Amino acid sequence: MKYKYIATGLVVATLGLSACDVNINTGSGGDSKNSDKQGNNNNDNNQSSSNNNTSSNNQNTESTNSPQHYAKVWLSVIGNNNDIDDLKISHKDISGEVLNPYNESASATFPNGTQALYGSYTAAGQVIYKDNNDGTIDVYDVPSHFQDKRWDEDEYSKNESNRILNNPKTVNLKNISQSEIDNFTSIISESSNSSESSSTDDSNNDDSSEKVTRDNVIDKVEDYEGEQLDTSQYTYKEPEQSDNGDWGFSFTDKDGDLAGSYIVDQDGNVTKYDEDGEPE
Repeated sequence: MKYKYIATGLVVATLGLSACDVNINTGSGGDSKNSDKQGNNNNDNNQSSSNNNTSSNNQNTESTNSPQHYAKVWLSVIGNNNDIDDLKISHKDISGEVLNPYNESASATFPNGTQALYGSYTAAGQVIYKDNNDGTIDVYDVPSHFQDKRWDEDEYSKNESNRILNNPKTVNLKNISQSEIDNFTSIISESSNSSESSSTDDSNNDDSSEKVTRDNVIDKVEDYEGEQLDTSQYTYKEPEQSDNGDWGFSFTDKDGDLAGSYIVDQDGNVTKYDEDGEPE
């Protein structure tokens, strides 16, 4: 009976020593693995830090004041829908300028850093924006024409110009191919106040002196509207010339009902009429 207890005690003691050995070895192995894991984590962190630095450096290397960046902005907002052979784009920093140049005393001014890209013809479009330096831009919905007579009213001009500047649309800059960017950088140039004013005056003189014909009357109307005519929603009649030399044409909706008309006089001035024949 005593031998049985002694044998049992030896077995328990042996198991206890074995357990101690297992715990010691496991602890040692765990420390080794943790050490390796910590080393791997440090390497990963270093690699991640290196990648972040590289990414940050790459972002910082692209100047927001370069033709390449302007091309990316234009393509991200307007797209490549124009015939590039006929398109020219001018860039201008318009920080501090009034939004409504036709009522300067009653207009909000653009914040510092506001940039403008103007297409060489109105239908090509424009982009008025401020860069956020994070791959996005805030685009302001500034009208290309201020033909709405309400812009002449002080209260409307103040409220509307402030509304536009306080409600920009944030646009993500697209990943544009380098070849497409290169195609557009060749048509982008800087403009100054004097050259832009001169260019505008020349353009106005050309418009007023150019004879209105069947071939260019649509162009006159599109310049007036600031966009191409919407043939998906309306059907436009063929332009006709009246006895006094003015050109005009009407347009209908898809149901065939009269939706409005245009008259372009011999000097190129456009008047738009609604479906009731009232000037808009």
